[in-house]
Amino acid sequence: MNILICSIGPRVKQVEFLKEALSNEGKVIAGDSDPLSAALYVADDFVLLRPFTDEGYIASILTACREHDIDAIIPVRDEEVLKLVKNKSVLDNLGIKILTPSEEMVEICLDKMKTYQYIRNLNYPGVPTFSKTEEMLDILAEGYFDFPLIVKPANGDGSIGVCVVDNKEELERITSTNERLLIQPYLKNREFGCDVYVDLISGELVDMFIKEKKEMKEGATDKAVSLHHPELEKLVRNFLKDSPELRGPIDIDLFEYNGHYFISEINPRFGAGYIHAHLLGCNYMDYIVRNLKGQANTPAEPCHYENGVTMVRYYDYMLKRF
Repeated sequence: MNILICSIGPRVKQVEFLKEALSNEGKVIAGDSDPLSAALYVADDFVLLRPFTDEGYIASILTACREHDIDAIIPVRDEEVLKLVKNKSVLDNLGIKILTPSEEMVEICLDKMKTYQYIRNLNYPGVPTFSKTEEMLDILAEGYFDFPLIVKPANGDGSIGVCVVDNKEELERITSTNERLLIQPYLKNREFGCDVYVDLISGELVDMFIKEKKEMKEGATDKAVSLHHPELEKLVRNFLKDSPELRGPIDIDLFEYNGHYFISEINPRFGAGYIHAHLLGCNYMDYIVRNLKGQANTPAEPCHYENGVTMVRYYDYMLKRF
């Protein structure tokens, strides 16, 4: 069994974890458009792909799959998740599995407005998200939320272009441009990340890891502490039961505000902080390999990881002679 993990960049640990899960039963092929991506050189082999913004991206994926006899693809960037799932029928015809939810579900997850509407339609608490100033002001008038607000590009990536707005005048000034913006209340009493694995075969929730985010950098978790939190666990479990199209590794972000919990984002892929979960025994790579062998996973015991363990992200260096 050969697995392509693409646009891998610096995610060295994820490649190493996947190699351990495959053991001697296959190879991990790392793909990226940058030949200096560190994770390429810890995989069993690597391929240089076209950038996912390039029209030739899918053609380069198909070439890599043929040359390396690929059985499955794990995408780790939002943009490539959407491109791959839109070409699912082509990959299916080649017998290649992509670890993503359905195309419809991916499109919901990658659009913050659609995400909020989806969460609300299922009667779960989502972070109020609007594109019109008047809509946000109406919510503020109800008295539950207040300034400051968050204003960000509708098609933003990570925390690029995000600004905090403290009053109505500032809000109206920032939103007077023609740029498509989204407006949300600033619900950052506490922020949480939840890494889940939903079985590709049975559709059951197999494992869940909750962390409280202590520091973020460029949209990724820099410091976090593992957390046992029954109320959050129940919220996520129930939400996933009502969202049967969410499968595989999923990263869910949540906020606490005035003692209440809100689902913020649903990322249809591994989260950047998955290392934390893995090192504390939530081995989603094993679950993937078992599913790809046609075996359903047995759900893990709830909160089997150690509570209160802090992860701190740091940078290392690699020397390579080309």
